[in-house]
Amino acid sequence: MAYNLQIVADEISFNCKYENLSKYKRPNVEAKAANGKVVHERSTYQGQILGPGATQRQWCDDDGNIYSKQELTFYYEGEPVEENTQTKVMQIDGYQPLANYTDNYVIDKYYEIFPSDNKMKKDIDRKVAVSTNLSAMYKLWEKLMNDQVVARGEFCVASKGFVASDGYIRAISIEGKWGLEIGVFKEEKIFQHLQEGEPTQVKTAVQAGLKKRLKMV
Repeated sequence: MAYNLQIVADEISFNCKYENLSKYKRPNVEAKAANGKVVHERSTYQGQILGPGATQRQWCDDDGNIYSKQELTFYYEGEPVEENTQTKVMQIDGYQPLANYTDNYVIDKYYEIFPSDNKMKKDIDRKVAVSTNLSAMYKLWEKLMNDQVVARGEFCVASKGFVASDGYIRAISIEGKWGLEIGVFKEEKIFQHLQEGEPTQVKTAVQAGLKKRLKMV
C-alpha cells in the first residue's frame, strides 16, 4: 500500500508516494504431534483454551477502574507527551555523510519513493503533476549523489508510539536507473573496539638454548 508524502528540502519541494519495500514473509511451518495431528500454539488459562476475543487489554488503575484512552494524559519524566502522528510533510533538517547510512545505524525498514499525480482527475493534469514532481525528485537525487550525503528529517509512518523516528533519504543508482529510498533506523550502532592506524605485528624472539616445538603442518 502506498502513502502520500510531501518532501521539502531547501528550495526543492515535491509530492510523492512511498511504499514498504520489505517483502519478507515468514515460512508457513506446520507443527505435528507423533500421532500426525496438527498442533497450534494457543492462549490458555488454567488448562482451558481461550478462544479469539476471550481477552482484551484495557486502561485500568490500581482500584480496578477502567478508562478510555481519550481520558488519559501521558507523561515522561513528569512532562506531558503526545503520541506520534503519521508524517504528511517531511521537512529535511540536515544532511549526513552517505557512510552514516550503513556504518552508524541499524536499518529497520526502508521505503521506495515515486512521484505523485497530486490526485488530479484529468489525464493531462496527472501527467503534468507526475512530470513536475519527478523533476524535483531528480534535483534532490542529483544533490545527494554529487555530495555523497543522505537527507535527514522526521518521518513517522504510523500514528502510534511516543518516540518519533527519523527517515534518511538516499539516492539509488542501479544499472543506469535512478531512484530514492527512505530508510528508517531501529537504533544507532555503537562500536566499542575500533582501532587506529595499520597494526604492527609483534614477533616473539627465540631465546638461545631453548628447544623448538615441533609442528607437523
